This record gives sequence, structure tokens and C-alpha cells, in this order.
Amino acid sequence: MRWWRIGGCAAGALLLLLLARPIPAQQPPAGAPPSAIDAPMILQLHFRPVGSAQLAIWVEREGEFVSTLRLTQAVARRGLGNRPGASQMNSGFRWPYGRREGALPVWARRRASQPGARSWRRVIFQNRVSEGYASRSVDDSTPDEYYCLSHTKQLSRKDALDAVSCATLFHSDKGRFITEGDVAAGYAEPYEQPGSRLNQLRALELDSLYPPRRDVMPCSDCLDHPDAAALADHAIEVMPELDAVTMATPSGDVAQSIVQPIPAEWPAGAYRACVEINTEGDYNQAFNESSFPTPLNPAGELLWDGYAEDWGYPYRGQPSVVYCADFRVGEEAEQSVSVAEALGTAGTWDMASPSFGEVLPMTDMTDDPVAAPGSGADRLQLMEEGYRLKVVVQPPHSCNGNLPPSAVDPLAVERHGDRLRAHQWAQLRFGAASDDAGIYRYDVRVSTTPIIDDASFMAGMPATQANDAAAELLVPTQAGAGEMIEIDFGGLSPETHYHVAVRAIDWCAGLGPIRSVELDTPEREFATVTPCFVATAAWGSPLAAEIGALRRLRDRQLSSNGAGRALVAGYGAVGPALADLIRPHDALRALARTALRPIVALAGMLEEE
Repeated sequence: MRWWRIGGCAAGALLLLLLARPIPAQQPPAGAPPSAIDAPMILQLHFRPVGSAQLAIWVEREGEFVSTLRLTQAVARRGLGNRPGASQMNSGFRWPYGRREGALPVWARRRASQPGARSWRRVIFQNRVSEGYASRSVDDSTPDEYYCLSHTKQLSRKDALDAVSCATLFHSDKGRFITEGDVAAGYAEPYEQPGSRLNQLRALELDSLYPPRRDVMPCSDCLDHPDAAALADHAIEVMPELDAVTMATPSGDVAQSIVQPIPAEWPAGAYRACVEINTEGDYNQAFNESSFPTPLNPAGELLWDGYAEDWGYPYRGQPSVVYCADFRVGEEAEQSVSVAEALGTAGTWDMASPSFGEVLPMTDMTDDPVAAPGSGADRLQLMEEGYRLKVVVQPPHSCNGNLPPSAVDPLAVERHGDRLRAHQWAQLRFGAASDDAGIYRYDVRVSTTPIIDDASFMAGMPATQANDAAAELLVPTQAGAGEMIEIDFGGLSPETHYHVAVRAIDWCAGLGPIRSVELDTPEREFATVTPCFVATAAWGSPLAAEIGALRRLRDRQLSSNGAGRALVAGYGAVGPALADLIRPHDALRALARTALRPIVALAGMLEEE
């Protein structure tokens, strides 16, 4: 009887547990002078984007790509366009898998067309028969501090995005580089022909137009492939200016400004500044979950696993939109050019199309400012002055004699007062800088390595707001010199030592001194029982088939009677501690899976009855 109680309590616990800126960062393009004082001209871009948007901003000259000015960090750091998983795989809140090659295809292809430009190596799953399997293995996944998955199908849907958060640590496959052997063997992704239900295995190439994720913490003696430790270095090797151009995802409906010194070596003549913007799930009559649905397995074939089909939502709404404004370098007078209409759209989700990545007419693209503000061409929203994108060029004399901003002083960072959020949020306090031209923005960077110079500063992550949206940190710039500014920021991980640095930038692109402080985040505290503690820690993903079986056992068998409900409640007291114990140790996770498998088998037998 004693054994039965102990075993029953442990089993029940285990299965229940499872059941469970206003402006972007400023930095000169590669090769620019060291400070704005030496720059011949200042380039400004003004616009107001919709929320949750991915952006690429670049400059062209006579149709030739010149330089990337900004790239949002989901693409520049998080690997959105180059990570494991099929390109048509569903999406969701911080969805971990599936390459979004249609995120910013115009920028991606034009950058790759630049003389001397290189492509990145493609990243694929470590050990899958194809890229259509999202959760087929647990022996290649390690903790992921950013990407996560909901524990229920309903909360992974598009209409539930406002209600979800990363409640439980997720374990993801960080992937590996594809090899010539993979290509020769025909390694592929399932791919459904747009506008049809025709599915095929599409061979993958060695190269990608997008960088891999750079936020993976290298580990030794773990389940990550050795390539995971090389992802960040490879990204910078291909595009050395990547740190300098990375910006946080802009806050929606907030006016943005880019202040950029124009390199002295740019020859006089006509130029064009372009902004490409994309928001996934921007549905209309032509682009929606019916016309571009979740791909399905053809009869008798298995190209996708069940969770790749059933969880999340189809992300392929209206494609990206491009806005461009022309300006000239070498003029003595100030220039101001406003654009109210989009240049065009990427227009297609068919990566095999010859026109993929080209700017196409706005056919089938629609706006709905009332029911769907920020859709279609309204992703850069219409300003009161009548423009969506405005480019201003200031001649050199406009900043004659300008001095860079002073340092922020004093500077301090403290743990957040909410102990349930202190593992991921903190409070920043500093004295406002002084400047003769006015403060354009405060650049706040966060890093796990010391910030001692410009390179290490720019290599840090742009600070984000203290919420789950991971949008840019909006630091007020109106404070007088020395006046204290206090603001909460987020995006942190528990039990981590951070360096937090701040510097001011003025409207002449002058850079103030870098000031840095350090912070240790505490371990995570839980106020309530998270539904999938032990099993999620054991399998590393709420998508694992075993977790689904255990969850159904809880809901259909245990919750239907008083004894079962008591067992579920009893588990709530021990589940968090058990999960915390096994989560950091691969051996304990494997042991927990072994212990749970008989219960999973029992759950399967009960389902068959």
C-alpha cells in the first residue's frame, strides 16, 4: 500500500506537471567616419510603423545596393529567416521553428546582389528525416531563453496572441549547418505549391539569404551540435556591420527617426533610401489562412509531424511592402522628400518564382484603417503631414561646431521590485545628458560580456520594454541635463550576470561617452503552478507526443473523479521543485523520461479502449 501511494503520487505528479526609442539604434554604416562631426552630411528618415513589424532599411545608388542602415533583431539576431524548420511551418508567439524567407525578401536579395556580398550557410535540424518535423526528438534540444511554445493548441492560435507569454522554459533544437552531403542525399523540406494542396519535398540549398541566430549561448558537453557555437561568428563574418545596424522591433504607432551620418566616401549624385516592412498574419481576401493555409500531408505520406500541422497559425498574410524616397549627396541646401505611397510589394510567397524578392505592383494588397489598422500599405502609417516616409538630408554646415553629448551621470541598475518578474526585468536610472543640438535618443545595450568600447557596445542586445512583446525600449529625451530618468527594461534571463550600458546620441549623430554598470538577475520565482513542469523539463517541448498523451490522461481520467483530482492537486506542491531539479541536467531529464514512459504507455492504452 505504501509503494502504491508513493508510486501513484509520483506518477500523478509527473503527468499533471506536464499537464500543465522612440528610435532605432544609431551607428554609421561600415566605413563611415568615426563621428558625426567629420561626416559631410546627415541623413534622417522619419516614419511611424505598425506594431510587431520586421523592418529592413537600406540605401541604393543608381539601382545598386550601397548599405544596410537598420535591420530588426528578429532577423538580425534571432535567426527568423535562417533557423531549423520548413519555410511554410506555422507560426505563433515567439515560435521557434520554420525559416521565414519571405520576411524581408527584397532587402535580402538586393543585399546579396551587392558586389562582393556573401550568403550565409543554411541552418537545419540536427537529426530529422526532413525539415517538416518540429518535435520528433528530445535528444537534440537544450534550454532556450527566448523562443517558447504555449502548452495548449488554443493559446497558440493567432487570436490568442494577446494572452500568451513564455511561462515555462522551452528546450529547442538550435540546429546545424547543412552540408554538401545533406544536399547530395536530397535532404529537403515539405513545400506546398501556393494556391493548391499539392505537396512535395523541396530540395534545400547550401546557402541562405538571411543570417542565423546569434543569441545562442555556446555550451560544452551538451546536446547542441558543435555548429551552434559557431552561428554568431559566422553571421558577423559574412556581414561585419550586422551589430551596427541591428535595432529592436519598433513599438507600434510610435513615430520613429533614424539619424545617420553619410560616409564621406559616398560620391555625389542621386541615391534612394528604402524601407521594407512585414507583419505576419496580415490577412485580406487574397492572402489569408484559407489561400495560404497550414500545409497538409498528402494521403498516404508523412511529410509533417502532427504538431507542425495542428499548433500555431498560418503566418502568410499580405507580403512585405517597400517604400522608397530619393535624395542627393553633395548638395549644399537641406533636402526634404516625402512619400505617401508604397513603391510596391514582394507580392508572392512562392520562393520558386522568378519574381520572388522583386518589387511588384500592389495588386491584391489592401488597407483597412478602420477594421485592421496597419494592414497592407498602411504598415508605415500615414502621418498628419501626409507622408508615410520622409527623408531629410542636412548639409555639413547645419552641424558646424557641434559637440557630442555629455555622459549620462550618475548611472545605476537595480533588480525589479516585482519579485515574480525580477529574473527578466530590471530598473535603469541615470542622469540625462546635456547637448547643444538636442538629444535624439538614448541607446541602451545589454550584454553578458563586458562593454568597454564601441564594438562591444554595439555587440550588445538593444534593450527592450519590460513586457512580453520584446519591443524597443522607449527612453524619454525631454529631460534637462542632470535630471534623473527612471525606466524599466526587460529581455533578461534568470541567474545571469549582465553589463548594461547607455550613451546619448544627438541630432547631428554625435555620440556621447559609453557608461556601463553590472547586474545579477535572481533565480526565477513562481507564484502559481505552471501546468507542464516536469514533463516539459524532461522532454523539452510541450509539443512532444508524450506530453499530449499525459495531458489527455489527466483531463479524461484523473480529473473525472475525486481521487484523481486530489492527486492532481497534490502534485502541484512538488512539481515546480522536481522540474527545477531535473531541468539543468541532461542525465536527470533522460531518467525522468524513462520513468514517465510506462505512464505514457498506459495513457495510450486507455485512449484505445
